[in-house]
Amino acid sequence: MTSLPIKRIVLYKHGVGYFERRGTLSGDVLTLSFPLSAMDDVLKSLVVIDRSGQVRNIDFATPEDRTSLLTRGSIHLSDQRSLLDLLRDLRGRTIRLTLTGKQGETVIGQVVGVDVEDERPLRQALVSLYLSEERAVRPIVLKEIVRIELVDDKAHDDLTFFLRAAQNDERNRTATVHLTPGEHDLLIGYVAPAPAWRVSYRLLFEESADGASRCFLQGWGLFDNQLEEDLIDVEVTLVAGQPVSFRYRLYEPQTPDRPFLQDRPRPQPKLATRMRAMVADMAEPEHFTDDVGLLAAASPSPAVTIDTLTESVRSVAIGEDQGALFAYRVTQPVSVGRGQSAMAPIVGTQLSAQRELVYNRRRLERHPLAALRVVNETGLTLEQGPTTVLINGEYAGESVLPFTRIGAQFVIFHAVELGVTVTEATHQTRYLSGIRLHESDLLLDEYLLIFQEYTIISSLVTPCTVMIEHQRTEQTELIDTPSPLREDGQLACWAVRVPANGQMIFTVCERRLLSRRQTISSLTGEQLQNFLRDKVLDDRTFQRLKGVINLFHQIEAARQTMKQHEAEQKRIVERQQQLRQKIEPLRNDGEEGMLRQRYIASLAQLEDQLERLDTAIAEQQAVIQKLTAQVERRLRRLHE
Repeated sequence: MTSLPIKRIVLYKHGVGYFERRGTLSGDVLTLSFPLSAMDDVLKSLVVIDRSGQVRNIDFATPEDRTSLLTRGSIHLSDQRSLLDLLRDLRGRTIRLTLTGKQGETVIGQVVGVDVEDERPLRQALVSLYLSEERAVRPIVLKEIVRIELVDDKAHDDLTFFLRAAQNDERNRTATVHLTPGEHDLLIGYVAPAPAWRVSYRLLFEESADGASRCFLQGWGLFDNQLEEDLIDVEVTLVAGQPVSFRYRLYEPQTPDRPFLQDRPRPQPKLATRMRAMVADMAEPEHFTDDVGLLAAASPSPAVTIDTLTESVRSVAIGEDQGALFAYRVTQPVSVGRGQSAMAPIVGTQLSAQRELVYNRRRLERHPLAALRVVNETGLTLEQGPTTVLINGEYAGESVLPFTRIGAQFVIFHAVELGVTVTEATHQTRYLSGIRLHESDLLLDEYLLIFQEYTIISSLVTPCTVMIEHQRTEQTELIDTPSPLREDGQLACWAVRVPANGQMIFTVCERRLLSRRQTISSLTGEQLQNFLRDKVLDDRTFQRLKGVINLFHQIEAARQTMKQHEAEQKRIVERQQQLRQKIEPLRNDGEEGMLRQRYIASLAQLEDQLERLDTAIAEQQAVIQKLTAQVERRLRRLHE
């Protein structure tokens, strides 16, 4: 553990904290301990400032776990037979043994091995040493050995490595700061994972007999000490907002893959380049929904008032605007034991507020919500948090105070007013507002009217005002409706006064302009009369359109006559084909000759009829051309 205590912490809402250690140190080495999970963040952010010396370097423990460290060493000691395991792993190493007896005989040699009796391993075990000068192996009973010295430097290093690895805490890792010799005045800062701090509010609203009201907001910041040390007299800052933060792998060594090449007589293949990308996932702040509580009955003698609460608990935080962030700096030092949590009052201000009954079907159907509309006059940015509402000293419900900037309004919906019921009815209608000429068509402008009717029924013994929040329809304008009290985007609000034990009907009318196209030729006389009646056409335009429509009707009649003539032509041609088929097999003399002559006479008559029909069709075509020219001239005059 470090000898430098934590003197300052800054906690954020997204799972990290800034920790600052300060103090003096005598020597040239400082050891810091961090949770394993924090090492990436610590290595990314660690700052060491020596005000009276210099920082040489910082080294940190290997990221390997204890098992991996022990496996890499040449010495492996169990928990039950560590001495025997040590002598076994020292095979081939030179050691000096001190034996029992008055003289304290010492023996130097290389370890050959250990022979063990399983029933009495410590008393019957024999350690065999090779005495190189005598070229002899000497067995020594283990119980006679009182001291073992490692003459071999490598054996000393291996045992030291094992012991250091064995004491390694699986949960923590160390970083060692190497300094110049002497006295040091140090400041060490770093970022590490930390529980997000929270905030909870108490909103007190009081009304006097003369109708005057006042409101008091109290906020408490809550934070946790999950460090492995007590926090004593620490400066605490709680930051609202969402700074960008991410994890970056720094602690674990990364060895890039390299291609393996072999000597071949053929040309070497091309090497592929591997690229790695880091994706930093930013978690969005949580979204809260308002909880609706029940309004408690008013008490004639409130136990909790704004005055008593203000006197008993005073805010100990100063607000500091930091651009996109906002900090609550707790002015009094805070002490929190390891594994404990703390609360500090960070807000305590009287605010401007008013009570409202707000109806919005998207929040709750049939009943309005009791609400407090408050202006943030605290001089602080308010972080989102749960809020307990007290009205005239009594519990009135709960809600969630939204993230609110300085000077902005926020609304606390805390209860359901069951004494007021609101029902809605919607209907639509259209009416023609104007007609415009476009070439040979009419553009008809129509208004779509959307009526939203709110019926408010109150069983309260006193009059009340209900704020109707209406979601405006896109691309519409209000008509025959009072101007809204306030608008926020597409949400418009009206105040409707409702008498005691009475009802009121409030209607919102919205209008949208629509246009459709209709050909003049498709108009009927009845439609024209309706246009004239609805005053969307003046009498002059009506008379001109009436003449054009008559021409269209004459053109249509001519076309119908042409269709009749063409149908008659088709019937005659079919009759002629039948007669020709009958004439073909007949002879020219006798009765067949007479019949043949009669059929030929009929063919001649049919041919005369075809010529007359051709003439009639040509005449109708001429009529249509003439009428069409008149229509074009009159349409041009309509646009003049």
